[in-house]
Amino acid sequence: MRPFPYSIVPAIVGSLVCFVLLILATISSPMVDTIYFLKLITAPDEPEPLPSNTTVTFGVFGMSSNDGRRSLVSLGYSPSNWSGLGVDDPTVNQPSLKSITYALILHPIGAFLAIIAFGFSTIGLCSRTGAVFSTLVSLFLSILLLTIFIIDIVFFSILKSQFTDAPYERRRTEYGNALWIVLVALLAAVVCAGSSFWTAFVGRNRYPRRKWANRREY
Repeated sequence: MRPFPYSIVPAIVGSLVCFVLLILATISSPMVDTIYFLKLITAPDEPEPLPSNTTVTFGVFGMSSNDGRRSLVSLGYSPSNWSGLGVDDPTVNQPSLKSITYALILHPIGAFLAIIAFGFSTIGLCSRTGAVFSTLVSLFLSILLLTIFIIDIVFFSILKSQFTDAPYERRRTEYGNALWIVLVALLAAVVCAGSSFWTAFVGRNRYPRRKWANRREY
């Protein structure tokens, strides 16, 4: 059996886990209702024409409600139009909030980088070059995911706070599982970066020797 560096295995697993988690975050509401970043439960006495006793979930490419209404899957959306009735919610009716939703495209971009890191770390089983490139990609991925997580927390925290501004205090909001999915993906990317770096630059790893390395020159 040809020798290979076992220290690269956490990088392979971590990058694959990161990829799967980011895909899950990307297909959040309105594509998959059970995966979301923020949930809004409207009050029983919402001022007309806003619907009462409605649950709305917000994701990367839009939002959906428990009454079957879904926004179109699109890059950038207006959180204030959660009712789907063409009526804007005055608490979050700011153009700047819609602008931030365009940054959510970083989630699928992160998934793309994660699968590239997986490919390089797999090559790292038989080549130090693969481990080097895996280190570079996973370091960049870790920085990107930290940025993504900060954007997610800040943006959805702003929505969470403003949705319950007066006179809408009877509304309820809660964070969704997609936030923690992104956090775990960040940790997986850090594991990948650390494992790749150790394999490429620190550990004494055994790589298969090329045939020409054993030839004697006369």
